Amino acid sequence: MPRLPFIYQLSLAPAAIIALLTGLIVFTLLQLAHIRHENEVVQQWIRITDRLHIAIAAGYRLQDADERSVDGISRPAKEEQAVIFSENLLYPEVIYKTPPELQTRIRQSVSEIGASPSAASAQAALRALMPGLEALDNAFWEQKRAAYANYYTKLNSVIARLAEVSLYALLACIALAIVLSAATLRSVRRRLGALAEYARDVCNGKLVPITSPPVVRDELDALTAGLAAMTQRLIHVVAAENLLQGAEQERKRIALDLHDQVLADLTALSRNLEAAESTDTLQRTERYARLHSDLTLLATDIRRVIDDLHPQTLDILGLEAATRSFIQRQAGDSRQWAVRLDSDAERALSEFQRVNLFRILCEAITNVLRHSDASACVIALRTLDDRLVLTVEDNGAGIPDANPGRGDGHGLSNIRERALSMGGVFTFGLSSQGRGARLELSLPLASAR
Repeated sequence: MPRLPFIYQLSLAPAAIIALLTGLIVFTLLQLAHIRHENEVVQQWIRITDRLHIAIAAGYRLQDADERSVDGISRPAKEEQAVIFSENLLYPEVIYKTPPELQTRIRQSVSEIGASPSAASAQAALRALMPGLEALDNAFWEQKRAAYANYYTKLNSVIARLAEVSLYALLACIALAIVLSAATLRSVRRRLGALAEYARDVCNGKLVPITSPPVVRDELDALTAGLAAMTQRLIHVVAAENLLQGAEQERKRIALDLHDQVLADLTALSRNLEAAESTDTLQRTERYARLHSDLTLLATDIRRVIDDLHPQTLDILGLEAATRSFIQRQAGDSRQWAVRLDSDAERALSEFQRVNLFRILCEAITNVLRHSDASACVIALRTLDDRLVLTVEDNGAGIPDANPGRGDGHGLSNIRERALSMGGVFTFGLSSQGRGARLELSLPLASAR
């Protein structure tokens, strides 16, 4: 499962709680709508019974007016009662709930009463209709009481269900908040802990390259990428400082060589030359011959110092020729040394990288000659995918204590620093043949061009 971005991890618990509470609100609104519907049903039955009750009362007043009064009730009063009777009986909710048979009788009676409330036919229709209206009123009252009972039953049920669902929803919110917050806290603490460990290592001088995330998904990935870039630059700076220290030590060594050997040889030559001038002709010739030989040796020593500073063969003939020349000078017989440097790979190197690779090869060759007791060594430079790979592999004594990661000695340390200064990866371990040692340097091809 892919890791969620940092901002999504932080908002996951609140989002889940908001979703649950939103669902609870929707459920509550639905239940309230159901209660409102039931209440509307009760209110409808109240209006129906009230209208029917008013209509029945008006009908009885119409009947009583004709039976009690000798002179009869005034015509406007009868018409008013007839209107009240008609309007309430024909009220939409009342007529809708009335059975179809009774609806027809009501419409006929209302029509006759409305035309002439005092007519005998209207009074006969009214007397025939009133029992049916009484029966309808009783039926409506029964339905009203049933609606009341149903309303309170459903109200209690809805309240109980709403309370139960609300309680479970709140418990789910609490559980989700705890679980998701704990998961988010663990994930964020792990990532922040790793970043803090990287930063602590950098502060303590342990410059280990950090793997930058392939895709920056959130702020922590951006922080990791920035720390990785910062660490890489710091590694380059430290490597450059170590290289400068190594260069200063090399200058010191060359100065000692010039002082202890070349300068001493020049002083000796000067004294021998003075001594030769004070001798006879025969001895002078012999002394001059020895002086010529000493001068030749001195020129060789000076050329060696110059080659140590910067080999001219490297600039003129390239890395492979300079490497073979160094092997020839150091090992003498170079038949057991196989040098396979791919020309395309060598052309991809910059001047800085070419010089550093030559220095690395010199260190590696010196280590093989001094420590490995090897009878054969293979040096190879090739292109592999998007990287340049340099390997030095021998069949010698291997690595002391069979510990490939120990990396003791100034030689391997210098190689490692030079590799870091070029953005490369240096490894030192057992040979692929199971005997001897193998040095490998991998350099990004893009940075080499």
